[in-house]
Amino acid sequence: MKNKLIIGITSIMMIMAVAAFSVSLSAPTAISVADTAGTSEIQNTVVVNGTGTMQVAPDMATINIGVQTQNEDANVAQQENAKQMDQVVSAIKAQGIAAEDIKTAQYNLYKTSDYSSSTDKRKEYYVANNTVNVIVKDIDKVGSIIDVASSNGANNINNITFSVEDDSAFYQEALKLAMTNAKGKATAIMSTFGKTPSIPQQVNESSSGGSIVYNTEAVRALAMDSVSTPIESGQITITAKVSVTYGY
Repeated sequence: MKNKLIIGITSIMMIMAVAAFSVSLSAPTAISVADTAGTSEIQNTVVVNGTGTMQVAPDMATINIGVQTQNEDANVAQQENAKQMDQVVSAIKAQGIAAEDIKTAQYNLYKTSDYSSSTDKRKEYYVANNTVNVIVKDIDKVGSIIDVASSNGANNINNITFSVEDDSAFYQEALKLAMTNAKGKATAIMSTFGKTPSIPQQVNESSSGGSIVYNTEAVRALAMDSVSTPIESGQITITAKVSVTYGY
């Protein structure tokens, strides 16, 4: 009887031990943050912005050339427009512009009306517009392309944009100038409290290219009033901007 009692008590104790072990496994582990308090120091920083610019001669231009036709019949307006634009495009290609450098930019057909005070009536008609972007990779040909397009039926000569086909090398140089500009600012600031900038902790860069765009009305005036349209490309400003963080 005594042995049975001992065995029973032992079994109960074992069951309790297993239950306690199971609870300890399922309970979340407590992590003390007191041990890590005060081990890190606050880093003082100086944040400056830098800008670098490069002046570059453009090597290509994009001209927006369009044809507008009007007619009381929508089909006639479209047909006249197509015929006139085909003539313009053929003339441009004859100047050495590749087919892949002429892309349709916009086409629309809409109905409108004009009011005549003399007859006290409105005249309704359709307007067809077709415009193409022409990439000219020889800057010296820009003026002649405008002249040829105008003389072959183009009646909308819009913005001319001058650009650089590959500006990556120029932009990288502008980035270097921007970093130098930022370090100069940091040096001036930190020298006031006896520190000098070393390797930056963080650098963020943002790009902005440059292009020269001629006003629409000015280009139209040149194209319509001049026998030979004079176009000067000027220079493009390529800009790089950085934000640099220095620690001390």
